Amino acid sequence: MLSTRRIFLTLISLTLLVLALWLSGGKDVFVRLARFPLWATSSMLLVFLLNLFVVSFRFWRILAHFGITLPWKVASRASISGHVAGLFMISLLGQVMGRQAVLRNFGVQPVVMSALAAYERFILAIVSGTLCGFGAIYLLEHQAIADFMERISLGEFFLVAGGGGLLSLWLGVSHFETKLVIQALSWHNLNRIAEITGITLLGLVFTQLCFVFGILALAPDIDISHLFAASAIISFAASMPISVGGWGVREMTAVYVLGLLGISATDAITVSIMVGLCSTLIIMLSAPFSLKGSEILTLKKPPYSSIQTSADIEKIAAWVIGMITAVTVFFQAYITLPGGVANLNLADPFAILALAAVVIHTLFARELPHWRLPSFNLALALISLLLVFGFTRGWMQIGITQWALGGRLIGWLVLLGYLSSGYLLVVNSGNHGLRRLVETLTATAAFVVIVQMALRLLDAWGFNPGVYLAANFEGYAGNRNAFAFQLLTTMASLLGYTKVYGQHRKIGLKSKRTLLIPLLLGVLLTGLVWTGSRAGIGIGVLLIGAGFSRLYDRKIMTLSVAIAIVFWLIVWFTVQSAAQRCKAQFQAIIAIMSA
Repeated sequence: MLSTRRIFLTLISLTLLVLALWLSGGKDVFVRLARFPLWATSSMLLVFLLNLFVVSFRFWRILAHFGITLPWKVASRASISGHVAGLFMISLLGQVMGRQAVLRNFGVQPVVMSALAAYERFILAIVSGTLCGFGAIYLLEHQAIADFMERISLGEFFLVAGGGGLLSLWLGVSHFETKLVIQALSWHNLNRIAEITGITLLGLVFTQLCFVFGILALAPDIDISHLFAASAIISFAASMPISVGGWGVREMTAVYVLGLLGISATDAITVSIMVGLCSTLIIMLSAPFSLKGSEILTLKKPPYSSIQTSADIEKIAAWVIGMITAVTVFFQAYITLPGGVANLNLADPFAILALAAVVIHTLFARELPHWRLPSFNLALALISLLLVFGFTRGWMQIGITQWALGGRLIGWLVLLGYLSSGYLLVVNSGNHGLRRLVETLTATAAFVVIVQMALRLLDAWGFNPGVYLAANFEGYAGNRNAFAFQLLTTMASLLGYTKVYGQHRKIGLKSKRTLLIPLLLGVLLTGLVWTGSRAGIGIGVLLIGAGFSRLYDRKIMTLSVAIAIVFWLIVWFTVQSAAQRCKAQFQAIIAIMSA
C-alpha cells in the first residue's frame, strides 16, 4: 500500500514536471542548468545547509518541550534521517519513520513521533500559509485574493472547528481534557509555541532566500521584495502533500508566479529545478551522518524527565490526533491542478500520521494491532490484496486510471488511516476515548448544520454574509451526498450510545448529555433532510426504523424526530416570511418606478 501511494505521488510529480518542461522548452532548460552561475549554486547549497541545521534545531527543541531530553547529536541524527527517508517515500510518512528508526532506541513511541510531526507540520503550515497570503496580496490583484479566500471559507472553518470543539468540551469534558486544555493555554506553553514559530519562520526565510539567489542569477533586475513575495508562494505550494518532495508542483507554481514578474517559463523552471537539486544534494550529503554508527548512546537519565512520562505523552498524542481528525474530517480543500481539481480532506494528513504510528509500531514491536472483532487483521489484509490484484489486472489490460489508483488504492490507504486514529484513541483511552470521539463528531457535525442554516437565513433576509454559499445544502463536503454520508455515519455512531444516555435518565442522573443529545440528533436529522439526498434520506428512515428492533433508546430518537420537525418548520416559515417581504418590497419598487 505504501509503495502504491509513493507511485501515485511520483506520477503526479513526473506529470507536472514534464508538463512544465514542455511548456518552457526542455532543451532550453537543460542549457540554462548547465550554465547556471557557480556563485548562485554555492550560495543556495550553503543556505540549504543552514536550513537543515535550523530544522534539526527546531526538532530538538520540540522534543525538549514535550519532556524528551536527548543530546543534540541524537536529535539532529533523527531529523536528518527523517529527511533522507522522505526522499524515498511519502514525505510525511518518511519523516516519521526515519526519525523513529533512530529514536526508538530511546523509548520514544511511534504515536508520540506522529504527534510531534503533526505539531511541527501544523505550525509550519500556519507560518508558511501566512507568508504565502502576504506574498499573494503583494503580487496579485486584490479581487483574485478575495475570490480565493471566499472559496476556501477560512473564516467558516475556524468558526465551525472552534465552535464544534468547544461544544464537544461543554457536552462532556473529562478531567484529562480539562487538564490538557489548561496546560496547552498556559503562558509557559504559549512561549514554547512562540519559540517554535520563530524558528520555523527563520527556516522559511532561508528556503525563500534560495529562490531569491536562483532568480537573481538569471534576472538580476527584479526587485528583491517581489522576489521574496514570489518565493513565499512557491515554497507554500511545494510543501503541500500532493507530490514527492514538491517536484512538479514547485515547477508549475514557479512558472505562473514568476511569470507575473516578467520572468520567462524557461528561467522559472531552471530556478525551480536547481532549488530542488540543491535541497536533495544537501540531504544526500548529510545521509552518512544519520547512518553513521549504529551504537546506542548511554543516557544518564531517561529521555522523559521534565513534563510527563512516556505513557502520558503517548496518551496525549493519541488524544490530540483523534480529536483533530474528528473535527477536520468535515472539511474538504480543492486544489486546481493541470489535470483537474484535486479533492483533499483536511483530516487526511492526521489520518496518515495515525497510520504511520500503527505501521511503525507493528514493524518495530513485531505485534499486530488488537481488535475486538476476531480475524480483523486478516480481513484487512485480504481486502488490501484484493484491491492490489484488481488494480494490477486493470493496469495490465487498460493501463493506470485515476479512478483505480487515486479513488480506490489511495482512498483505501486513507481509510486505514482513519481506522488507525480511532484505534490509537481506544488503545490509549479505552471506551471513554471512543465515546468522546463520537461526541466530538456529533458536536462538529451539528455546528456545521447550524452555521450553514444561519448563513442561508441571513442571505434570505437580504443580509449578504460575504461567504460562498453552494446551491445545495452540502456543508463543507463539496457534495450533498457526501455531506449526507457524513451526517449518517455520525448519527449511527451516536445512536450506539443512546442506551447509555437512556440509563442515566432512568436512574435520575441529570447531565448535559441527557438534554443535549436529543437536540443534537434532531439537528443532524434536519440537516439530512436539507441535503435533499434521496439515498441519504432513505437510509435515515431505515435508521429511525431500526428503533423498533430495540437497537437504541427509542425515547431519545422519538424526541429527536420531534425536535427535527419543529426545527424544520421554524426555518421554513422564517424563509417563507422573508421571501414574502422581499416580494412585497420588489412590487413596491416596481410600482414607484411605474408611477
